[in-house]
Amino acid sequence: MAKNHFRKPFDDGTKAKLEIFRNYLVEWLPVFISSYETTHWENIFIYDFFSGEGKDINGTIGSPLIILDVLNEYEELISKTKVKINIIFNEKDEKTFSILSKNINDFPYNKNKIFVHLYNKSFQELFLDLYPKMIIHDSLPKLMILDQFGIKEITNEIFKKLISFKRTDFIFFISSSFVRRFNELPEFKSYLTITKENFEDSKPFHSHKVVFEYYKSLVDTNYMLAPFSIKKGINIYGLIFGSNHTLGLEKFLKVGWKINPHTGDANYNIDEEKIVDGQLSVFEEQNTIKKLGVLECMLRDLILNKRETSLYKIYLCTLDFGCLPKHCNEVLKKLEKENKIMSVKTKTEKIHNLATPNDIKINLK
Repeated sequence: MAKNHFRKPFDDGTKAKLEIFRNYLVEWLPVFISSYETTHWENIFIYDFFSGEGKDINGTIGSPLIILDVLNEYEELISKTKVKINIIFNEKDEKTFSILSKNINDFPYNKNKIFVHLYNKSFQELFLDLYPKMIIHDSLPKLMILDQFGIKEITNEIFKKLISFKRTDFIFFISSSFVRRFNELPEFKSYLTITKENFEDSKPFHSHKVVFEYYKSLVDTNYMLAPFSIKKGINIYGLIFGSNHTLGLEKFLKVGWKINPHTGDANYNIDEEKIVDGQLSVFEEQNTIKKLGVLECMLRDLILNKRETSLYKIYLCTLDFGCLPKHCNEVLKKLEKENKIMSVKTKTEKIHNLATPNDIKINLK
């Protein structure tokens, strides 16, 4: 954690990041504790590997207290579930760890169902210590928050381990502007193999997109990733979300689109769309959000030219593009009105229920 980070109020970028953490936890938690009559696991785990003090100088709560606060929101559900909720808080700095411990102990929560484990270790030391147990209990649900300061902790090796887990979602923070500026330094290359050439054709406010594509290139499985760019002053930071289940990806994208209803992947105008609320142009092409316009072109090509007939695969392409099933459905409705496809029964969420053998076919007219 940055020195004196908690000795001043959280800035807007940090607040945006914490809002995403909170909103995703709200989406994630009920999936694993709501079925309290029959459960498939006895334990779930939430890891906050870079906890910090727990709140800023004004008392605005950070990720560890947000986790406990969200759990308190689900107190009734938690009191009924048979699932034990395990939370791992870690903070390397001893002084910061002492303050964190006090803030955790002072915060009310259900200690009969929520088991807090506090660690005062470096991230990589703790992660590698816990990794064998994580692999052994790979089927247990896990959510990992990796709010690193800088870029050096989530190395290629650590990233490969993260995407190897069976039922684990993660959100990690990275200083993308820092990557853009210093990727040629020898000490930097020991962490990431991203190069200056990766950034050549991009603008500074697209820095996190470039970093995201780098990590995406490391994935050689069906593991799914999604980015969210955060502007803090003149610098661009970002989150990378990972899940091996479409439901996790849907829920993260839902959080992003709630924050930014134009692109869903940044807390600023990342693609410089012409449209502004209440300021429509007389030219229709200028009223189309760039990202959704590109999605429409992509889906039209898949369906009409490449003859993709699987609704499930069309939804997968939509999610991979960073859009929601409802955005795909808007395109399908247009194609129906244009008399180019037969009417199709669509979904707005939980597209995994369409996987084989329940897939729906898209038929051309």
